[in-house]
Amino acid sequence: MSNMERFPFTPDYGAQLESQLRVRKAQFGDGYSQRSEDGARGLLQRWSVQFTARKKTEADALDAFLRTHRGVAAFEFVVPDSAWAVTGFRFGTGDGARTQYLLQRPLSPDVPGELVPATGWGAAPLVYRDGVLVAGTGYALSSSGLITFTAAPGAGAILTFTASGAQVLRVVCERWTSVVKGFNAYDVSVEFEEVA
Repeated sequence: MSNMERFPFTPDYGAQLESQLRVRKAQFGDGYSQRSEDGARGLLQRWSVQFTARKKTEADALDAFLRTHRGVAAFEFVVPDSAWAVTGFRFGTGDGARTQYLLQRPLSPDVPGELVPATGWGAAPLVYRDGVLVAGTGYALSSSGLITFTAAPGAGAILTFTASGAQVLRVVCERWTSVVKGFNAYDVSVEFEEVA
């Protein structure tokens, strides 16, 4: 993304996602209505995350970070459980004719057989043909993970890639609460709203 500051704290498991559609609606006299997406980003996410039994130093640092941004300055938030990394992961075998392949990765290390598109990378993936790095001019790569080779990989060529990524959102935080649970034990609840 950009040089925007990133939220540096890791929330507990159990984060809650709420998707918010941005829709424009025009109502006409005969009962007919027309709907369209409002803007280029018609679907925004809201996340509710918890930080349970944290030490006072972490709770204070979290509070200071959110106060600094004051609900108006956006920052980056890594969506919980979205980080991934693969090394030498096979995404296809050349046949001498096909030029397009989809970079896919395992959904998680626990479910290696279920593949999803490899998107949200921090740096461009490294693409290999039979273990040899393919120059960046040898293919085009879209943000959806679709790779298009300028020349079809030869029959039997093993295609692999190495990359890492995560889903990163631009968010603001207008609301958070802290609860003192005991000596040096704080629970903090935070709500993030994605900005267009």
